Amino acid sequence: MIEVNGTSLATFQQGRGDPVTLVHGGVSDLRSWTGQMSALSRDFRVLCYSRRFHAPNAPIPPDQPDTFQTHVDDLAALIDHLGTAPTHIVAHSWGGLIALVLATQRPEMCRSLVLIEAPSVTVHLEIPPKPLQLLKLFLSNPKLAVAIAKLGAGTFGPAEKAFRKGDDKAAIAHFGRGVLGDRAFDGLSEERYQQVWDNRGPDRAQVLYHGFPDLRNVPLSRVTMPVLLLSGNSSPVVFRRLNDALADRLPNAIHRIIPNASHIVQEDAPDEVNAQIAGFLKT
Repeated sequence: MIEVNGTSLATFQQGRGDPVTLVHGGVSDLRSWTGQMSALSRDFRVLCYSRRFHAPNAPIPPDQPDTFQTHVDDLAALIDHLGTAPTHIVAHSWGGLIALVLATQRPEMCRSLVLIEAPSVTVHLEIPPKPLQLLKLFLSNPKLAVAIAKLGAGTFGPAEKAFRKGDDKAAIAHFGRGVLGDRAFDGLSEERYQQVWDNRGPDRAQVLYHGFPDLRNVPLSRVTMPVLLLSGNSSPVVFRRLNDALADRLPNAIHRIIPNASHIVQEDAPDEVNAQIAGFLKT
């Protein structure tokens, strides 16, 4: 456990070499990187941690908000505490948004980024979107606009309603099926579903209080370090569309598709993901 930024974070470190920091996504914790730790630690000093309020850290108190910027500040404080800047950062989903924003606020901390299906929706519009914003996006990028609209109507909207009713099980089902797809969600192991259930509190707090951070004015031009964007080919198409759009906006980014992988790309296809990460970090 490491004390930073007024909280205690569970961490795991392995290996020697250039530092690599792993940042997990929502309804997850450091266990979601099990398939990466040993492989990457052959060549790098790898740090894996559970974000604030995620297991096995202290859970979020009932009715407490979970602000996005706090997680960005926690990551910066952890890197400062360990003296690992500039570090490579490998981040999944919501963790990818955290890493992306850190790279705009503290670019000197980030040697490179690997962003695995970061839900960069609010780079383009607010959540929920105003009709004019959605219309403008539809005119400029109709495929992305349709994909975002489907994600909101079929996933975020129903999950929020269920959380507000206190039906966490239904909320997780709406969220899980929306971001993974029915087949991948139904195929989750009992252990992986338990990890989702253990970490539902922060997602509930985000939905009920703050939601997505508005990233429309975030200076992505400051993210000049190399960026690898990874998507799963079996993941909902919205994530590939978002990564395509992000690759167009970032000065030094490439986008690659991983076969046989849903949204939890690094868990579904660990060998391919590890090879892509290692090859990218060594260049």
